[in-house]
Amino acid sequence: MKIGTRIIFVFLVLLTTMLSAGQARAQEAVENPDVTLSVEGLACPICAYGLEKRLKKIDSVDTLSIHIKDGEVRMKLKEGSSIAEEKIREAVLDAGFTLTGITYREEEAGSSRCPG
Repeated sequence: MKIGTRIIFVFLVLLTTMLSAGQARAQEAVENPDVTLSVEGLACPICAYGLEKRLKKIDSVDTLSIHIKDGEVRMKLKEGSSIAEEKIREAVLDAGFTLTGITYREEEAGSSRCPG
């Protein structure tokens, strides 16, 4: 029984550490003009419209376009604004989809990839 208790304890410690790190990253505000979301489950224009409505509720989103075939949403942020990853994740989840990745691209600095 002691071994089983130790395994459960180690598992809970690892899980807590992973969740804490994920929450800290999700709270960070990102100030990039271009954001590309990889979304799983986009199948038709009606689905895309539901996702578009949710994402447009985020104040810092200026424009967005949804590419159903690629499973991508390309957004431009309002000048000087930032966006928290958690807001993006909530909007995609509320629309009924799975966010599989976020790519931030500044006009001059290249791009970075944050897996979903």
